[in-house]
Amino acid sequence: MKKILMATDLSARSDRAVQRALLLANNHEADLEIIHIVDDRLPDEIASRQKEAAQRVIEQQVSSASPEKSVSPNIMVVLGEGHSDILRRAHEIGAELIIVGIHRYDSRELFRGTTVERLLRFGNTPVLVVKNVVTGPYRRILVPVDLSIHSRAATAFAASLAPRGEVHLIHATHEPFKGFLGRDSLREIVRSEQSEFSSLLERDLAYLTKELGDAAPHFELSMKAGGVHNVVRDEVDRLKPDLIAIGTHGRVGLSHAILGSVAEVLLANAPVDIVAVKAR
Repeated sequence: MKKILMATDLSARSDRAVQRALLLANNHEADLEIIHIVDDRLPDEIASRQKEAAQRVIEQQVSSASPEKSVSPNIMVVLGEGHSDILRRAHEIGAELIIVGIHRYDSRELFRGTTVERLLRFGNTPVLVVKNVVTGPYRRILVPVDLSIHSRAATAFAASLAPRGEVHLIHATHEPFKGFLGRDSLREIVRSEQSEFSSLLERDLAYLTKELGDAAPHFELSMKAGGVHNVVRDEVDRLKPDLIAIGTHGRVGLSHAILGSVAEVLLANAPVDIVAVKAR
């Protein structure tokens, strides 16, 4: 990862996103740009004052973050409309990650239409939403997985963010016809599905481990029967990860299914930092 774009609205706790962006840029020896969009519908005089104030705030946040090594981000404060300008700039500089600060939306309905949701729906760049106070690099990442290309992309991206760390993969196994099958029959079906899934995923993990070499994290795969939302929440409580990485299809034009339901719920009210990844 050589190019990172951090988008800030200067809201409360946005300084955490700045700190994370600086740390990731330092650890990956990447170029970092921090962008703030001022509403271009404002009168010129007000917009000019807002641009000057935003520049000062960002410079202050950067100077107080004090990463291990000096990182000098490029700061851009521009007139624009929000997500479209962020995506345009990400494309211009070839950003491999967009970082934003946390917002609490309480529900999927309130999350829809936000800048973060639109960055995912209309863009292809991974989006990292920062919630927690930054205490160090990501060392333990939880990845809910299936066999989709988006899930595989999330696994690979998680591995790149936690060199020599831990990447825990969790798969929720469906229990078909639970109310109609006997316990032994249900166990056999679940066991068969888990075995097939495990063998397929282990091939992907072996390839990733070989590709990353000494920087490869330790992978651990768990499979639990139950609903996806409940299984993921249980794993968050059990592992207490630094980060959740989740794949999303981000389909354009389907307002009722813009993101996978798990991704929407987690992004709307993130329990920890979360990165959403869409396969290119």
